Amino acid sequence: MYLCICKSVSDRQIREAVELGARTIGDLNIRLGISADCGKCTDSVQEFLDACLAGPSPTGITEIMPPVVTETVPPPRKPVEPAPERPWFAVDL
Repeated sequence: MYLCICKSVSDRQIREAVELGARTIGDLNIRLGISADCGKCTDSVQEFLDACLAGPSPTGITEIMPPVVTETVPPPRKPVEPAPERPWFAVDL
């Protein structure tokens, strides 16, 4: 059954997202785009999410998985080029 019409998100997709660690509407918004357009689905998705979280885990894992931490890699530095040589002029003032 579709719970978010705007993004065509079904109850199966939400269940899979919960199995992968989604715990809040914000998590579902990031993963699936739920409630990003009109927001009319927020209440029904929250009810379904609560039911999924309250029920037994189908994989048998009962603990909440920690969030994934990604390292930020700084962009490569450009080599420093020497300043161009400019001719020197003597000026009478």
